[in-house]
Amino acid sequence: MLIIVKQKPLATPRPRATKRGTVYYPANYKKYIAALRKDLQELDIPEGPLQADIVFVLPRIKKLPVHGNRVIHTKRPDLDNMVKAVLDALPIPDDARICKIVAVKYYAASGEDAHMQIHISRLEDEKRPQ
Repeated sequence: MLIIVKQKPLATPRPRATKRGTVYYPANYKKYIAALRKDLQELDIPEGPLQADIVFVLPRIKKLPVHGNRVIHTKRPDLDNMVKAVLDALPIPDDARICKIVAVKYYAASGEDAHMQIHISRLEDEKRPQ
């Protein structure tokens, strides 16, 4: 099942620590994860090993031509931190079931809003190199 989340993608920030040593994530990240969890509740997740296919579409920057298609995004935020945020928000008790991840990030096409396309499917056995 493919789900489109109409939120600007956000990367998982580094945890912060207080002077007393308590580790926490910033409040805006906690709000983002809560909103993402709400959007992902309707995602039908099969049993067994899983594959996650994720497309991140970030806001188009002014440096790009006004009219145009999606363009590969090669700047920060890092793709791995964006994927981690999505995996943290998935409605499954243990994201260790995700065995394969296919992810890409783009700048939006002209007229397109920032969003994420998330597809979680059962990972079928693949031929492995010997």
